[in-house]
Amino acid sequence: MQVPSPPRRHDIQGLRAVASLLVASYHVWFGNVSGGVDAFFAIGGFLLATSLAGEIERNGGIDVPGQLRRTFKRLFPMAGIVVLVVGCVTVLVAGPLRFGEALRDVLAAATFSENWRLAASATAYVDEGHDKSALQHFWAMGVQGQFTVLLILIAAVIALMLGRRAREGARAAIAAFLAVTVVASFAYALVQVSANPVPVYYDTFARAWELALGGFAALVLTRIPLGPLARAVLGVVGLALLLTAGLLPQEWTQPGLVSLWPVAGALLVMLAGHGADGGPVAALLRWRPLVWIGGISYGVYLWHWPLLKGLIALDPSQTERVGILQGAAVIGVAIALSWGCARLIRAAATSSRRLARRSFPLLVPAIAVAAVLGLVVAPAIQKRAIEEATAVQAAASAAELEAWVAGSVASPPALTMGAVGAAGQPSEWVVDGCTTVAVGREADCRYDGGGDSGREVWVVGDSHVVGLAPPLRAALRGIADLQLLGRGGCPFTDAPDVREQKGEDAAACEAHIQHVMELAEERRPELVVITYGAWWAGEGFEGVGEGLGTRLAEGTLALTAKLHALGIETVWLDSPPPASLVLIEECLAAHGEGRPTELCSLELEPAQLERHRQMVELLRAGGVDVIETIGWYCDVERMLCPLIVDGVPTWADDLHLSAAGAMQRVVVLAVALSERIA
Repeated sequence: MQVPSPPRRHDIQGLRAVASLLVASYHVWFGNVSGGVDAFFAIGGFLLATSLAGEIERNGGIDVPGQLRRTFKRLFPMAGIVVLVVGCVTVLVAGPLRFGEALRDVLAAATFSENWRLAASATAYVDEGHDKSALQHFWAMGVQGQFTVLLILIAAVIALMLGRRAREGARAAIAAFLAVTVVASFAYALVQVSANPVPVYYDTFARAWELALGGFAALVLTRIPLGPLARAVLGVVGLALLLTAGLLPQEWTQPGLVSLWPVAGALLVMLAGHGADGGPVAALLRWRPLVWIGGISYGVYLWHWPLLKGLIALDPSQTERVGILQGAAVIGVAIALSWGCARLIRAAATSSRRLARRSFPLLVPAIAVAAVLGLVVAPAIQKRAIEEATAVQAAASAAELEAWVAGSVASPPALTMGAVGAAGQPSEWVVDGCTTVAVGREADCRYDGGGDSGREVWVVGDSHVVGLAPPLRAALRGIADLQLLGRGGCPFTDAPDVREQKGEDAAACEAHIQHVMELAEERRPELVVITYGAWWAGEGFEGVGEGLGTRLAEGTLALTAKLHALGIETVWLDSPPPASLVLIEECLAAHGEGRPTELCSLELEPAQLERHRQMVELLRAGGVDVIETIGWYCDVERMLCPLIVDGVPTWADDLHLSAAGAMQRVVVLAVALSERIA
């Protein structure tokens, strides 16, 4: 008997529209997750299981090549256009240091493996707001694509095993497999969100239950008869769950119990609309504008994130909070681009020219090949860029450096070497990603000194750790290996009030410091260099109170006492005081236009100097070796810190040393450390 194909579900198209608009709006205006992706997973599993079971019931088996070909034809064209456009822009603006990173993003997106790339790098999806890769959102496509291929293969195997009984028994067998997958995957997710919540967010095995539950609902739960009232209630409850999922506390880790909220919402809506009019919610979702957006929802999802990144790049003021009109423009342009691309793809698919028909499906593999070829030459490009960025004249002594600083205050020089912004950051930051060294990934930020002594020098603290990396690597060459163990926003101190400044990251910071202390007991480095910012003094920090330096130092001494008890020497170097990227850009603009350059120094506030002096005095008294560094950056007599010293920028951004500025101080640092690591 010929089994008819199920009727087209326009309410599901409307549901797709709601999910895509939720994802886009929450990304744009709230910088967090909405549950829309979870709904997409449930919808995808629902439709995939329906399609596979229907094919077996009609044909007695699965045409695997045909299913894969149809899947690729559905996913690749739009994805290929987005990756091509966004990837080209990303690679062009990335600069030589980030060239390889940009290409790896492109390759991961083109191979639908971005989720594993993000999991491997322990990238927290929402912690850093909008400061993300323009292709990061491809992680969800990776999860769904991988599950889709797997279920196609499993369904084909089930059909083969059932043989002649496939038409009658495949639905039950696939449903049983999906049920087992739901239980196993959900259990795995619950364990992992407690043990390792960041990488599990992207883990296909931890997300599989969302797709599998959608498939199970399609094959089993749709068989439960529902009356009109039940359908109406299920639809209303389901839509309410979906619309409110993004309001749940963001600290509830996903994909755990909290993910059931949007998944259940999407499933209730689909079950309510199955086989009947579905009540008021199904009628709403069949509204033509929603159905139209649902038809291009894949493109809306793919386009909205890079457009948001582009808006922020053009207008950095939107980083913290995107305006209503600007955000609406992002979503509107995403819809327009999705519609235009969809028309272009359809035109190519119906073209009489063979090249036109095949061009879009082949975009994705072609981009992947191009990215692989680019990665072959990326190391050479990066090496040359690093050499150029750090090829500056270093001060021969502390006295000479301080003379350069004083001279640069009196007569601000033009920028002749180095750069600011991302191009000025050290390779340990932009290439190796060592601003935060994740637990278990210490080897990624360990640098061989080339000697045979086996000695280790560690640098601990916050993101300022990477600023010292270039000169320390040069100073320790042939003497000791360098291990970076910093965590962004995490000063190496146990001061209670500092925990309040760290906010929601306090627990992660304390866990990181605890890990460093345990690792020190195990590995016993010869010297631990401590550096961190925490310049919470002066204008804007009146609420912190007096004696900040004392409290910071006391917290650091509580930790160094434990290191000293292990026989580990410590040395403290203060970070440069905070600068202003706006001021740096104004200084560079003034030089470029031949205008006066009074803005080329920032003020060292008395409260900042007092914080520094309190830390120096207390740490020295507590047995920590201190290298006095304030004169490396500021003319203390004038209370001014030049942004450019002898033609080299000191800061790459508001807080951190530039690679060139760090290497300008390499000899001074090497001399200061020579007695301590002799």
